Amino acid sequence: MTVKFSGPIKKYTNGETEFNPLNSTTLRELTDELYNRYGKVFKNYITENDSCLILINGKGTMMSGGLDTPLKPEDIIEILPVVIAG
Repeated sequence: MTVKFSGPIKKYTNGETEFNPLNSTTLRELTDELYNRYGKVFKNYITENDSCLILINGKGTMMSGGLDTPLKPEDIIEILPVVIAG
């Protein structure tokens, strides 16, 4: 499994653009692992104000079970900033 970070999120991951989690079998376990790895500032950025979108293999997680979505070793998870233009 690979987690990819884009845009301003990288400043909360010490510049890392990818991470390979160890034992996450659900999106909830993955987010806990990411929060433990990158800390409170990362967690706040991800969870506050709907500032990020999480995709699993290119599909949004809200329609697939949210945090209880099961993950497979071959999954690609992307954490993207929400960008609003006007």
